[in-house]
Amino acid sequence: MDGGVPEDNAGKTGDVIRAGLSGKCPRCKQGRMFSSFLKVAPSCSNCGLDFSGENAGDGAVPFIILLIGAIGVGLGAFLEFRFSPPIWVLIAVTFPVIIGGTLLVMQPIKGVLIALQYKYRAGDTGTEHFGDN
Repeated sequence: MDGGVPEDNAGKTGDVIRAGLSGKCPRCKQGRMFSSFLKVAPSCSNCGLDFSGENAGDGAVPFIILLIGAIGVGLGAFLEFRFSPPIWVLIAVTFPVIIGGTLLVMQPIKGVLIALQYKYRAGDTGTEHFGDN
């Protein structure tokens, strides 16, 4: 135990997901997980958890494509069938929604993937696991 931080890989899954969504350390739920928009910090500033073993990579991208793509297509279809605007109006409305939505959810989804990697001790090699300090 380091500074009163439990070693049970962060407790309940819901707590780990909430920590990931907020960009907090999955172990102590206080330190920052990201040093910039999508750059993972080297370690937690609060409990010292080493984030070098995380490997979320582009894992968040398929979830974002499905989520934001469905919202964008749904919005475009709604506008087309309800109002029948010119194509430039559809583009002017849906592109900002898609781009803004993507930027809005990218960090939280990556944070959840990293937190779940820690919770379930996942790693990309057969011998070392994220969270084994």
